[in-house]
Amino acid sequence: MIKIGIFNRLKRLITANKNMNNIPQDTRNLLNIHVGDIVSIDELDYEVQGLIKYNDHGWRWTEYKLKDGRKTYWLSIEQDDDIEISLYEEVVAITSTALKVYTYKNIKYYMQEGSDAIVEDLQGNINAIKGEQVDYYEYSDEDDENLLCIEIWNGEIEMSIGRWIEDYNIEIYPRS
Repeated sequence: MIKIGIFNRLKRLITANKNMNNIPQDTRNLLNIHVGDIVSIDELDYEVQGLIKYNDHGWRWTEYKLKDGRKTYWLSIEQDDDIEISLYEEVVAITSTALKVYTYKNIKYYMQEGSDAIVEDLQGNINAIKGEQVDYYEYSDEDDENLLCIEIWNGEIEMSIGRWIEDYNIEIYPRS
């Protein structure tokens, strides 16, 4: 007996619906993913449960809240000259302040930037309020392969570790 995961079944249903109906579906890309869509990254499937659009004094980006059934991840999409994509996994915060350098699981991270942003828009299962401010600090290791992010929401600290993602490693399956 072949076991098929729920996300694989959903992808097959979505593909079958597209083929059967021949009705054009909304064209999804990294800048317009919807809550309920399935996002496949490096052939692992995640359900989009929410999104937050940030504005840091005119600099905007979107983070999509993803779930794989057990853990929460954040897919961050920034568009500058190119699209920068990173995937973060929430971890237990090891700090109460934003330092210049952190060591987490034997990896040394160096602060690259820090600022504050306003929640410009949000959808889905998100624990934030439109207009709310967050202080954020972004770190990377010496080779810029491993990422760490600290966010401070009204004094509450959230920490995530991550990595860069190439756009060709992402597939989006729109909800029906």
